[in-house]
Amino acid sequence: MDAPQCLIEVSKDGKMTIRPETLQVMKEINKRIVIVGIAGIYRTGKSYLMNRLAGRYPGFSVTPGVQSNTRGIWMWCLPHPSKSDCVLMLLDTEGLHAIKQKAQVSSKIFSLVVLLSSTLIYNNMGVINQHLLLDLQFITELTNVIQVKTKTREEKCENYASFFPDLIWALRDFTNALEIDGQKCTADQYLEYVLDSLSVF
Repeated sequence: MDAPQCLIEVSKDGKMTIRPETLQVMKEINKRIVIVGIAGIYRTGKSYLMNRLAGRYPGFSVTPGVQSNTRGIWMWCLPHPSKSDCVLMLLDTEGLHAIKQKAQVSSKIFSLVVLLSSTLIYNNMGVINQHLLLDLQFITELTNVIQVKTKTREEKCENYASFFPDLIWALRDFTNALEIDGQKCTADQYLEYVLDSLSVF
């Protein structure tokens, strides 16, 4: 694909539909597909990061301003950088919790990119807070509602881990001093401190 195409459109009332032309492009792919999706709060540079991953510009739409730019889910298929028998599919998503965005739209987009991706990048700018961790907790709660289709019937699957993507947590533009109670700490110690303090997981 020369440029990204919209895969999932979101109407003003929050209804989501698959764009037929993009679906047809997917059907014509005759190689294994490695899907890398990204999710995170709106206006945090997700599209820019995906363009860097693609190694191409222009690519996914990147604009300045405070309003969310990407709507729905956009797809870009590229040659895999190291596997000739594979296609790299990048999924750029509408930012979560955008102004005037319905809460159910955030949940649906997040759910879709989790289920579609081989690897999910969770994009985070600045310090870690409870709001961001609740989004990550949402991934774990999906195991309570997802059913895996087997050859005979739909049933709850005991090994959900094999159906979920690898998670990369991209913590960007973090400028605070790594200190806890006046003592210097490592990045790992900071993460453990935050998770323990917020008692989310």
